[in-house]
Amino acid sequence: MSACQSQPGAASSCSPGTMSPPPAVELPEGAEPLNISPAVVSKVSAMLAEEGDPNLKLRIFVTGGGCSGFQYGFAFDDEHKPDDVTVEKEGLRVVVDAMSLQYMMGAEIDYEDSLEGSRFVIRNPQAASTCGCGSSFSV
Repeated sequence: MSACQSQPGAASSCSPGTMSPPPAVELPEGAEPLNISPAVVSKVSAMLAEEGDPNLKLRIFVTGGGCSGFQYGFAFDDEHKPDDVTVEKEGLRVVVDAMSLQYMMGAEIDYEDSLEGSRFVIRNPQAASTCGCGSSFSV
């Protein structure tokens, strides 16, 4: 199943042919597939507390689109799909479907709050290039 098919409403933003997997990446023994920063843990934990549903997790996914070919998406989700990979840090559960994880393996997920605004930042070693705003990338 592609990330396009696994995300509600995302099928119209890409076609199955646009998401060919990047080359396989080997992580060092014991390394997490995603690195979640303490700033993400703090911000998302506060947001989840406001939602009041202990079953919610942060879902990060990749879809076709954006100015560089692929774009990141974030959503709260209470479902766990068979191909999901879960990364837990300080009680925060982050889930990524297997297709999206191929494009994000080893990425650092961070949250920045500055005079320019607040945003999630993904530093992705799989990305060959990114757009100026950092919300889309190519492999």
